[in-house]
Amino acid sequence: MLFRVTASMMSLVMVVTTAAPAQMLTAPRRTRDPFRQVPSASPSPARADSAAALALVPRGLDAPINPDEYVIGPGDQFVMFMKSAGTEIPLLVLPEGTVLVPNAGLVRAAGLTITQFRAELTKALGSFYRGGEAYVELVFPRTFVVYVLGSIRNPGPVELSAPFRLDSVIRAAGGTLGMGSLREIEVRGREGAVTRYDLLKFQRLGDLTQNPMLHEGQSVFVPSRGPAAEVVGEAWRTEVYEIREGETLMDLIHLAGGFTTNADLGRLVLERVDENGDVSIVPLDEAGARTTTVRDRDVIVVPDLRSFPGIDFVRVQGGGGRDGRIYLEQGETIASFLPRFIRLRNDHDLANSRIERIKPDGSAEFIPVDLARLVEGDTTASVALQSGDVINIPRLEDIVFVSGEVVMPGPIDFQRGLPAGRYIAMAGGPGDRGSIDRLEIYDDRGHTRSGNRDSVVYRGETILVKTRKGVIFGNVFIGVVSLTSLFLSVYAVIKD
Repeated sequence: MLFRVTASMMSLVMVVTTAAPAQMLTAPRRTRDPFRQVPSASPSPARADSAAALALVPRGLDAPINPDEYVIGPGDQFVMFMKSAGTEIPLLVLPEGTVLVPNAGLVRAAGLTITQFRAELTKALGSFYRGGEAYVELVFPRTFVVYVLGSIRNPGPVELSAPFRLDSVIRAAGGTLGMGSLREIEVRGREGAVTRYDLLKFQRLGDLTQNPMLHEGQSVFVPSRGPAAEVVGEAWRTEVYEIREGETLMDLIHLAGGFTTNADLGRLVLERVDENGDVSIVPLDEAGARTTTVRDRDVIVVPDLRSFPGIDFVRVQGGGGRDGRIYLEQGETIASFLPRFIRLRNDHDLANSRIERIKPDGSAEFIPVDLARLVEGDTTASVALQSGDVINIPRLEDIVFVSGEVVMPGPIDFQRGLPAGRYIAMAGGPGDRGSIDRLEIYDDRGHTRSGNRDSVVYRGETILVKTRKGVIFGNVFIGVVSLTSLFLSVYAVIKD
């Protein structure tokens, strides 16, 4: 009975003491940890049951807390389970680093691992709970402040919940600035010790040793970027990379995600600029890249295997299907190559396609190709292809030209299905002399057909509005009359 009264009174003291530390911990708060919500106060029940204790288990931990590594600090909250008495007692690490334990008094906790604290607590309780077993579990890790300074978007204090890693601190501070280093981040301890970490190696290669847990009293400094080199060509993430002392070309290529399947590993090129500004070009293979140390301003070129002799290809531009580089089988013609276009859309000028070819003397040759005839099965228009050819299929203009006897001759936007009369109307209609039913329609190949207002017009065609027959007859009549008058006048002059 005495024990229960004493335990209840001591638990009441615990409830009172937890309020003040919670306020003290939140005083410097600037940035709340974005990964989970932190309760505004510590648990108040004097005897928390198991369900309430489990409800306090924090979210967002990347791994279970290791009791041999986690260092206790002010604000950590524990639950002590007394097996013999069947009670659960909440324990809070006070600002001075001690824990107030019923009957046992103050027990040191800050600076100890959880395993060490359990040993200290067992020793302190030995004279009060003979034959009883006590289990202590961390229920809710503390919050603490780490200062993040240097080339950071939001420098200053950042509040974290233990245990969290370096990348979480950088992210909570808004990330690094453009000139900030990810490869030489300094974590400074209370005693002045400085340890540098390569966060980029953690992000790209998954090296967890470069993303440490942080503790009270530490600060993070992000310096400006140091020497840098560039990776270009057939690597997965080509960009400029900050380099660390002793790194090789292959180390940087690994950071760039490694080689693509099109990389020519035997033709690597190192472009290097020395202190005098002189440029040297060093050819390397993969083995050489593993032993060559990278320097400031180096450019590592990883060439494309398809760009060198040995694999033939052509390049396709236009057609509405497969643009870009396509491998070429030896002896292939444009007719046999045709199915590999995937599709050829009718908004491209198939009849006026051409092959651009570079001749041995360096000049360009343009070979016309009628792909429209090839599509229809006429292989007489086929041409033998050569490696490096460019097949150019121009796009048809989305217009129809209206000319002749109209108010406003010129181009009209093409609209599928519109008859000739609608295009003439959009050109202001026929003029005083024009006939909407006397039309000549020309296609893009120069072929012509007669038409009227209901004739279907296709993309790129020209509508010629002809003169009305009545106007033509009138002009002929006037001409005949004029000629007769002239004849009679001449006759009269001669007779006189």
